[in-house]
Amino acid sequence: MMKKIMFLILLAPVLCRAQHISQTDWKNFWTMRDSVSASPDTARQLAAVNHLYISSASDGLKAFMRNKDGLDRKWLALLKGNPGFWDTLQRKQFMINAAVRKLERRIARFQKLYPELKPAQSYFIVGLRQQGGTVRGSLSIIGVEVVLNDPEMTGDQLVRMGIHEYTHTQQKRPDFQHINVLTSAIREGACDFVAKLVTGIPMKTPYMAYGPVHEKEVWNSFQREMYTQNNDNWVSTGQNPALPAPDLGYFIGYRICQAYYDQAKDKKAALKEIIELDYANPVAVDDFFKRSGYRCGRSGN
Repeated sequence: MMKKIMFLILLAPVLCRAQHISQTDWKNFWTMRDSVSASPDTARQLAAVNHLYISSASDGLKAFMRNKDGLDRKWLALLKGNPGFWDTLQRKQFMINAAVRKLERRIARFQKLYPELKPAQSYFIVGLRQQGGTVRGSLSIIGVEVVLNDPEMTGDQLVRMGIHEYTHTQQKRPDFQHINVLTSAIREGACDFVAKLVTGIPMKTPYMAYGPVHEKEVWNSFQREMYTQNNDNWVSTGQNPALPAPDLGYFIGYRICQAYYDQAKDKKAALKEIIELDYANPVAVDDFFKRSGYRCGRSGN
């Protein structure tokens, strides 16, 4: 019994670190904004940005700020440029609070499905209105000023996105200088698939609305570019008017991972393989794709 108690005591800090979710930067941002609004003097406003937000940054915000210049003036310009946007965003505090509580529970479920889950930290920050989610090593960083600006971004979708980014912290890093479309698609699609498996929350994204209805067409186009480096056509495409929907590579990658999981007899082992796939090895990625058996119309629902 004593050994069991000691084991649980030693394990507890690990689980605590694995479930660390911070909204410190989100809260600091509004304290800083109040101070900026209270003074008409630009020098005082910049001092508030630096002291109350930048100097008080969490590890997540520090990682976001790395190699970026003039951030105090950029944040001040954003605050002054569209006050109504920030008023609306601040009223969504309740969504952040609810998402943090749910995300903690979903990470615990993630660990049950995948016991090898490595400790990681999730941060809700306010960035520069450019990037919704990103990862720096074991840090999952969500720019709430971007994701909460999406009308489809409910509290549940924020939780699903949190698990998507958390999954990225578990993956092997690809060679981004030479990554092909197939690797990009499976890497992102794996995170979508795991997030759906862990949370049970369906994705409300343009690519998941368009993809299932036009799967044959999307798959035929994808095959022509899957071994090229034309990643901008498939992943992180933005609102490109030349494309029928953004980020359709996520959809194909999701379908490939879904097919792999559905055909596997050992689901736990299949999930482990999906998460631990070596994205720096294009041969391993291609082998995973072929073993999935995915072809349009054979990937399940």
